[in-house]
Amino acid sequence: MNDRRAFLRGVRGRPYDRMGFNCWHLAGLTQATLAGRLLPAADPLLVSDLRARARVLANHPVRSEWVAIPQPVDLALVLMGRTAGAETHAGTWLAEDGGLILHTDEPHGVALDPPLEIAQARRWRITYLVPR
Repeated sequence: MNDRRAFLRGVRGRPYDRMGFNCWHLAGLTQATLAGRLLPAADPLLVSDLRARARVLANHPVRSEWVAIPQPVDLALVLMGRTAGAETHAGTWLAEDGGLILHTDEPHGVALDPPLEIAQARRWRITYLVPR
């Protein structure tokens, strides 16, 4: 747990960087550091093309190695977007404080937000995934 706290202190508030530290970079770093799971590297060009990003997240071969679950568990990968199956944003669900999503975006940088708050504010559907 101390390693997790140190990790969260180290990333929380870190500014969003479209090419160097976006939501996929943070999700990959979190999964690798806290869960020992590797996510594929993201093509930097996907940051500016929402439709292409949604297609890659939905159809990437690694997606078949993960299964959607109805309720989140600690360290579940989180995909978010207006349409299920066409998500454009990523994060990691943490069991802290009743459940928070660690993610980053341009206006806020790295933040821990309640899923309901994210879903309501952005009108997003949230998909929780764990390895098969």
